[in-house]
Amino acid sequence: MIYLLIVYCIVILIIGLGCSKNNLFSPSVMTSSIWLGCLLLFVCLKHPLPELKSTFILSNFIWISGLCISSLVVQSATFPNQNLNEPNKLIQNILLILSIIYFPSLLEFAQRAVLTGGTGSWAMNLRLAALGKLPGFKEPYGGIEVIIWQVSFLLELLQFKKKTWWRLALISFIYLSFGFFTMAKVIFMNFFLFSCCVLYFKKVIKMKHILIGLSILLVFFFGLQSVRQAVKFSDVHEDFFVTYILSNMSAFDTLQPASAEHWGENTFRFIYAVAYKMGISNIEPVETILKWIYKPVLTNTYSGMYPFFVDFGYWGVLIFSLILGSLYGWAFRKAQMGNNFHILLYAIFLNVIFMQYAAELLFTNLAGYFKLFIGLSIPFLFTKKNLDIAINKVQKIRKQH
Repeated sequence: MIYLLIVYCIVILIIGLGCSKNNLFSPSVMTSSIWLGCLLLFVCLKHPLPELKSTFILSNFIWISGLCISSLVVQSATFPNQNLNEPNKLIQNILLILSIIYFPSLLEFAQRAVLTGGTGSWAMNLRLAALGKLPGFKEPYGGIEVIIWQVSFLLELLQFKKKTWWRLALISFIYLSFGFFTMAKVIFMNFFLFSCCVLYFKKVIKMKHILIGLSILLVFFFGLQSVRQAVKFSDVHEDFFVTYILSNMSAFDTLQPASAEHWGENTFRFIYAVAYKMGISNIEPVETILKWIYKPVLTNTYSGMYPFFVDFGYWGVLIFSLILGSLYGWAFRKAQMGNNFHILLYAIFLNVIFMQYAAELLFTNLAGYFKLFIGLSIPFLFTKKNLDIAINKVQKIRKQH
């Protein structure tokens, strides 16, 4: 069955490339490529994991079909080209200044983590602090400063000019420092995907540059893992692919369809969290960090299909693959039209699309992404041109009445 799924991914990949004008970052191309790579690694690498069961194979087939087909249908539609091309320069400057102002708090976080951690490894101390597992530390990923760093980096990358190269260099250093001080590979991957997406849509880089970048990033990840675990660099690669790529598929096979305690508690975690905080409901929201399992492998990631499968079974995987595919297809088509705001918006979605092999990010962290979308929208909405258009519309309405 796994070989049939591999062939199916290849077919979808070819169709996706044809329908997306060979754009490597279209939702269908990304989704089929990601799962094709995971499945090929599962077949080709030596590992202790059992064969994939029908639970994963069927769910993955439904997921790929729904997401890819819906995205291809939506991206073939025609949408109006909105005037969201040039961000407000003043707001862009303010965001860069705020990024600098928040940077000392990151240094303070790192210093406290290294000094108060008791693991004997400065890198492990940083990682445990970032996960909130050291006394007095909370996870730093949801802070307003992280959103400011992300939006500022995207804007500086989009508006890069040789004369002001230092602006992009500065925010890049700050954002990469955040990844280093939290020992989080996902931050570096996020930085890489942001950069590749924007530069690819702006026709600055090509496929060969992305492949070179991926190779360098993989070597860097090996190095970071070696530092975190205090092991030799040569020993890291042995378990890296099993732990971070293959284990998600095997872990999914341990799940039971529609086994959630409460209706939609994973998919609609945001609603449960708001209701609980307001005192409307006494049902606590599920944790964003999922429970660990020890067989067939130690992991707590189950792929991006997890919340929909656990909440609603196979029907949930189908319905939400169609919903997400339509959303990604719309964002991709708007980015394809060359609108700068939608290129940056799709760069954010691209991170969610890429990480589907490991975990679901959008619904699980809906509040955080909502804040990020607002932060990205403000510089494009509050421009002189858009404000003038809004004022003229208001004046016309007043004259009519």
